[in-house]
Amino acid sequence: MQENNIKSKEELIEKILQKEWDFFSKLHNIGGRASCQDNKEDFIIMRKAQWLTFNLETLKSYWRDLNSDKNPLFEKYARMMKDNMPDEYERIKDNLESVSLEKKALVNKIMLVYMEWEEEFFSFFPIYSSMGRPLYTFQDSLEDTSIETYLRGELYSYSEETLKSYYEYINSMYIDGINLAIKNMDIIAQMQGFKDSRDVEKYYRK
Repeated sequence: MQENNIKSKEELIEKILQKEWDFFSKLHNIGGRASCQDNKEDFIIMRKAQWLTFNLETLKSYWRDLNSDKNPLFEKYARMMKDNMPDEYERIKDNLESVSLEKKALVNKIMLVYMEWEEEFFSFFPIYSSMGRPLYTFQDSLEDTSIETYLRGELYSYSEETLKSYYEYINSMYIDGINLAIKNMDIIAQMQGFKDSRDVEKYYRK
Protein backbone atom coordinates (compact mmCIF):
# COMPACT_ATOMS: atom_id res chain seq x y z
CA MET A 1 0.00 0.00 0.00
CA GLN A 2 1.45 3.33 -1.07
CA GLU A 3 1.40 6.14 1.49
CA ASN A 4 -0.53 8.43 -0.84
CA ASN A 5 -3.36 5.87 -0.79
CA ILE A 6 -3.69 5.97 3.01
CA LYS A 7 -7.03 7.56 3.82
CA SER A 8 -6.88 7.57 7.62
CA LYS A 9 -4.82 6.70 10.68
CA GLU A 10 -7.24 3.85 11.43
CA GLU A 11 -6.74 2.33 7.97
CA LEU A 12 -2.97 2.46 8.35
CA ILE A 13 -3.15 0.84 11.79
CA GLU A 14 -5.18 -2.04 10.34
CA LYS A 15 -2.55 -2.56 7.65
CA ILE A 16 0.23 -2.48 10.26
CA LEU A 17 -1.62 -5.03 12.43
CA GLN A 18 -2.05 -7.41 9.51
CA LYS A 19 1.62 -7.16 8.59
CA GLU A 20 2.80 -7.53 12.20
CA TRP A 21 0.61 -10.56 12.86
CA ASP A 22 1.96 -12.25 9.74
CA PHE A 23 5.54 -11.66 10.96
CA PHE A 24 4.79 -12.55 14.58
CA SER A 25 2.84 -15.75 13.93
CA LYS A 26 5.66 -17.10 11.77
CA LEU A 27 8.58 -16.36 14.11
CA HIS A 28 10.68 -19.38 15.05
CA ASN A 29 11.14 -19.55 18.82
CA ILE A 30 13.69 -21.36 20.90
CA GLY A 31 11.86 -24.24 22.54
CA GLY A 32 9.11 -24.33 19.93
CA ARG A 33 6.07 -22.28 19.06
CA ALA A 34 4.84 -19.97 21.83
CA SER A 35 1.15 -20.06 22.84
CA CYS A 36 0.81 -16.31 22.22
CA GLN A 37 1.52 -16.94 18.53
CA ASP A 38 -1.90 -18.59 18.29
CA ASN A 39 -3.71 -15.87 20.23
CA LYS A 40 -4.46 -13.32 17.54
CA GLU A 41 -7.19 -11.57 19.55
CA ASP A 42 -4.90 -10.55 22.43
CA PHE A 43 -2.11 -9.65 20.02
CA ILE A 44 -4.42 -7.30 18.10
CA ILE A 45 -5.74 -5.66 21.29
CA MET A 46 -2.28 -4.96 22.68
CA ARG A 47 -0.73 -3.77 19.43
CA LYS A 48 -3.72 -1.71 18.31
CA ALA A 49 -3.85 0.08 21.67
CA GLN A 50 -0.19 1.00 21.27
CA TRP A 51 -0.53 2.25 17.70
CA LEU A 52 -3.55 4.37 18.60
CA THR A 53 -1.25 6.42 20.86
CA PHE A 54 1.11 7.17 17.94
CA ASN A 55 0.84 10.10 15.54
CA LEU A 56 0.29 9.52 11.84
CA GLU A 57 3.78 10.63 10.78
CA THR A 58 5.46 8.03 13.00
CA LEU A 59 3.03 5.32 11.91
CA LYS A 60 3.85 6.03 8.27
CA SER A 61 7.55 5.73 9.03
CA TYR A 62 7.01 2.43 10.86
CA TRP A 63 4.94 1.17 7.93
CA ARG A 64 7.99 1.76 5.75
CA ASP A 65 10.05 -0.23 8.29
CA LEU A 66 7.62 -3.14 8.00
CA ASN A 67 7.94 -3.10 4.23
CA SER A 68 11.74 -2.98 4.17
CA ASP A 69 13.98 -6.01 3.73
CA LYS A 70 13.99 -6.88 7.44
CA ASN A 71 11.51 -8.23 9.97
CA PRO A 72 11.21 -5.68 12.82
CA LEU A 73 9.46 -8.21 15.05
CA PHE A 74 12.40 -10.60 14.80
CA GLU A 75 14.68 -7.68 15.68
CA LYS A 76 12.53 -6.78 18.68
CA TYR A 77 12.41 -10.21 20.29
CA ALA A 78 16.04 -10.91 19.50
CA ARG A 79 17.08 -7.64 21.20
CA MET A 80 14.98 -8.54 24.24
CA MET A 81 16.93 -11.76 24.63
CA LYS A 82 20.06 -9.78 25.49
CA ASP A 83 18.47 -9.13 28.90
CA ASN A 84 16.23 -12.11 29.55
CA MET A 85 18.08 -14.90 27.67
CA PRO A 86 21.72 -13.76 27.36
CA ASP A 87 23.15 -17.17 26.44
CA GLU A 88 20.72 -17.56 23.56
CA TYR A 89 21.32 -13.96 22.53
CA GLU A 90 25.00 -14.71 22.05
CA ARG A 91 24.06 -17.35 19.49
CA ILE A 92 21.96 -15.06 17.33
CA LYS A 93 23.46 -11.60 17.81
CA ASP A 94 25.50 -11.79 14.60
CA ASN A 95 22.20 -11.91 12.67
CA LEU A 96 21.23 -8.47 13.95
CA GLU A 97 22.08 -5.15 12.38
CA SER A 98 24.76 -3.06 14.03
CA VAL A 99 23.39 -0.16 16.06
CA SER A 100 24.66 3.35 15.36
CA LEU A 101 25.51 5.79 18.13
CA GLU A 102 22.67 8.03 16.96
CA LYS A 103 20.18 5.19 17.26
CA LYS A 104 21.40 4.33 20.76
CA ALA A 105 21.04 7.97 21.78
CA LEU A 106 17.49 8.17 20.42
CA VAL A 107 16.48 4.96 22.16
CA ASN A 108 17.93 6.18 25.46
CA LYS A 109 16.11 9.52 25.22
CA ILE A 110 12.78 7.82 24.47
CA MET A 111 13.34 5.32 27.28
CA LEU A 112 13.84 8.12 29.80
CA VAL A 113 10.50 9.70 28.94
CA TYR A 114 8.50 6.51 28.58
CA MET A 115 9.80 4.84 31.72
CA GLU A 116 8.85 7.93 33.71
CA TRP A 117 5.36 7.58 32.27
CA GLU A 118 5.30 3.87 33.16
CA GLU A 119 6.40 4.63 36.71
CA GLU A 120 3.49 7.06 37.00
CA PHE A 121 1.09 4.39 35.74
CA PHE A 122 2.37 1.91 38.35
CA SER A 123 2.10 4.57 41.06
CA PHE A 124 -1.43 5.70 40.14
CA PHE A 125 -2.85 2.26 39.35
CA PRO A 126 -1.12 -0.40 41.50
CA ILE A 127 -3.80 -3.05 40.98
CA TYR A 128 -4.15 -2.61 37.23
CA SER A 129 -0.36 -2.48 36.75
CA SER A 130 0.08 -5.69 38.75
CA MET A 131 -1.92 -7.56 36.10
CA GLY A 132 0.73 -7.02 33.43
CA ARG A 133 4.47 -7.10 32.99
CA PRO A 134 6.88 -6.16 35.79
CA LEU A 135 8.40 -2.72 35.36
CA TYR A 136 12.19 -3.09 35.39
CA THR A 137 14.74 -5.26 33.60
CA PHE A 138 16.13 -6.65 36.88
CA GLN A 139 12.70 -8.27 37.37
CA ASP A 140 12.97 -10.29 34.14
CA SER A 141 12.51 -14.05 34.32
CA LEU A 142 11.94 -16.87 31.85
CA GLU A 143 8.20 -16.42 32.46
CA ASP A 144 7.97 -12.62 32.48
CA THR A 145 9.71 -9.95 30.43
CA SER A 146 9.65 -6.49 31.98
CA ILE A 147 8.25 -3.36 30.38
CA GLU A 148 11.75 -1.89 30.35
CA THR A 149 13.23 -4.83 28.45
CA TYR A 150 10.26 -5.09 26.08
CA LEU A 151 10.29 -1.37 25.32
CA ARG A 152 14.02 -1.30 24.65
CA GLY A 153 13.69 -4.24 22.25
CA GLU A 154 10.75 -2.58 20.52
CA LEU A 155 12.57 0.70 20.04
CA TYR A 156 15.70 -0.95 18.66
CA SER A 157 13.54 -2.62 16.01
CA TYR A 158 12.56 0.78 14.60
CA SER A 159 14.58 2.57 11.96
CA GLU A 160 16.39 5.80 12.88
CA GLU A 161 13.81 7.73 10.87
CA THR A 162 10.97 6.21 12.91
CA LEU A 163 12.80 6.85 16.18
CA LYS A 164 13.39 10.50 15.27
CA SER A 165 9.73 10.98 14.45
CA TYR A 166 8.61 9.16 17.59
CA TYR A 167 10.94 11.11 19.87
CA GLU A 168 9.71 14.44 18.53
CA TYR A 169 6.14 13.29 19.12
CA ILE A 170 6.55 11.95 22.66
CA ASN A 171 8.63 14.95 23.65
CA SER A 172 5.74 17.21 22.59
CA MET A 173 3.32 15.03 24.57
CA TYR A 174 5.60 15.19 27.61
CA ILE A 175 5.74 18.98 27.41
CA ASP A 176 1.93 19.06 27.20
CA GLY A 177 1.63 16.80 30.27
CA ILE A 178 0.10 13.88 28.37
CA ASN A 179 1.16 10.43 29.61
CA LEU A 180 1.05 8.03 26.65
CA ALA A 181 1.68 4.97 28.82
CA ILE A 182 -1.53 5.67 30.74
CA LYS A 183 -3.34 6.53 27.50
CA ASN A 184 -2.25 3.16 26.10
CA MET A 185 -3.63 1.34 29.14
CA ASP A 186 -6.84 3.40 29.01
CA ILE A 187 -7.40 2.14 25.45
CA ILE A 188 -6.75 -1.48 26.48
CA ALA A 189 -9.23 -1.04 29.33
CA GLN A 190 -11.84 0.31 26.91
CA MET A 191 -11.31 -2.63 24.56
CA GLN A 192 -12.01 -4.93 27.52
CA GLY A 193 -15.25 -3.22 28.53
CA PHE A 194 -14.05 -0.61 31.04
CA LYS A 195 -14.10 3.19 30.81
CA ASP A 196 -10.39 3.69 31.51
CA SER A 197 -7.55 2.70 33.84
CA ARG A 198 -9.27 4.34 36.80
CA ASP A 199 -12.35 2.21 36.19
CA VAL A 200 -10.25 -0.98 36.15
CA GLU A 201 -8.56 0.02 39.40
CA LYS A 202 -11.89 0.77 41.07
CA TYR A 203 -13.47 -2.49 39.86
CA TYR A 204 -10.73 -4.74 41.24
CA ARG A 205 -10.40 -2.78 44.48
CA LYS A 206 -13.88 -3.92 45.55
